[in-house]
Amino acid sequence: MAHSHLPIQHLMKQMENFASDQTNINCRPSWLSSFVDEVADIFNPYDEVGRVGFDCQFTEECWEVGLFLGSTEIVGGQRDGQFIAAGFQFDLLQLLDRFESVNRFHFHFMEETEPAVARTPAASYITIEGHLADLEIVRLNVYATPPEKAGPGFRKSHDGKIDTV
Repeated sequence: MAHSHLPIQHLMKQMENFASDQTNINCRPSWLSSFVDEVADIFNPYDEVGRVGFDCQFTEECWEVGLFLGSTEIVGGQRDGQFIAAGFQFDLLQLLDRFESVNRFHFHFMEETEPAVARTPAASYITIEGHLADLEIVRLNVYATPPEKAGPGFRKSHDGKIDTV
């Protein structure tokens, strides 16, 4: 019992970190949130429904945004635990129209040598960097597959039932 203060100190530190994280959850400017919503609307999933995920981070140079269509996790049956990336179309001309000027426009591709690589965002993606109408600089990455840390957008049971996550 001599060290009972250690768990309390640990708990207090966790509470401080949680409070700090809560204040930083939505530190994005409103114009960036609007931009993300506009670009998310460009995704056209081959299935009737899709969930767009995103990540925004401020770098020394600009806001960097990553967008992707969420995957489906299979629950039960022989394929239990497998993730299936969603197929989609993405109109690049509509994307270009969101920018006032474009400094960089690239397609990145890395051969998928293992099944796990298919879930890394580096497998293939498009990068566009430029100025928006309000002269803000944004670097946007549109990923073909979601990052592993994103988790699934849907769960599909072996009986065909699909639930959002």
